[in-house]
Amino acid sequence: MDRKHHEIHSLLEETANLIRRSKTATRDAETPKSYKGEQIEILTTFANARKAWVNINTPPLIFLDKGGENEVYYDSCSSVYKLNNFEYAGDDLDNFYKRIEIHNTLFCNVPYCLSGFAYNSEHEFCAVLIQPYVKAKREATEEEIKAHMTALGFEMDYPDEFHNDQYCIFDVAPNNVLYGIDGRLYFIDPQIRLRTS
Repeated sequence: MDRKHHEIHSLLEETANLIRRSKTATRDAETPKSYKGEQIEILTTFANARKAWVNINTPPLIFLDKGGENEVYYDSCSSVYKLNNFEYAGDDLDNFYKRIEIHNTLFCNVPYCLSGFAYNSEHEFCAVLIQPYVKAKREATEEEIKAHMTALGFEMDYPDEFHNDQYCIFDVAPNNVLYGIDGRLYFIDPQIRLRTS
């Protein structure tokens, strides 16, 4: 792994630890359970101090799509940039970091790296995630997705939702799972959460 990718990986770990430490300190002070606004302020301060802002106009990126939490751009070479507005993290950004860590463990052929932070077109504070661009033949079929998830030890609840004893993974519909030119499946945008007892 080269130095640039090591720094990006370290940024993910460093900011995850920062969020977890701030959450612990906040919990000790017995404040309300909604941490998100305060956590975004902490990450904004971090981005300013570390100069961790990403200018998505340099180099020029090609806009691809926009969903509930991501604006997606392509660098015309090998990477996809996702400006993630933390919409699906709920009231605690620790959920975002856990989801990224679980994704990178289960779907390590398309890992997320944190490049820094930016504001999206709606002027929402975002994490800038980089993911390898997948050269795909087509979308995966529901049968291929089910076979892959079953091989990972997951049970199907619905055609696009699976669980094991630790995680619930959903939104694994064919448009979020690609069948690569190498014959492998690439889970590019699943939603993941820890199972509660």
